[in-house]
Amino acid sequence: MDAVSKPGIVHALLTEIQPGDLLHVSGVLTQPDNPAEPARLTVDALEVLATAPARALQEMVLDRYGDYVVAFDADTDAVPVFTALGQWVGEAESPDTIGTLIEIHERVNGGDA
Repeated sequence: MDAVSKPGIVHALLTEIQPGDLLHVSGVLTQPDNPAEPARLTVDALEVLATAPARALQEMVLDRYGDYVVAFDADTDAVPVFTALGQWVGEAESPDTIGTLIEIHERVNGGDA
């Protein structure tokens, strides 16, 4: 997911959606001019069709880094990073690389989260 049209979608994604949930997502998928770049998805609506069984392992933990939100999951080292407004920043390979990912995002985007 690259962007959302409504901030509430990101809130639901980070706080209500669990791995394994069956979702219906609608939006606009845009192919960039350069075929080497990934397609961009702007999500307009997110609906949970069926919830996954409760996870027996530790739950996901959200943390805030200034204008950024990260989601820690005990089952993986990778850490998804979003702006507080819901823009996808990227996935840090580990908690140690979150700061580097945020610095790169701010350099590329002029510091505006």
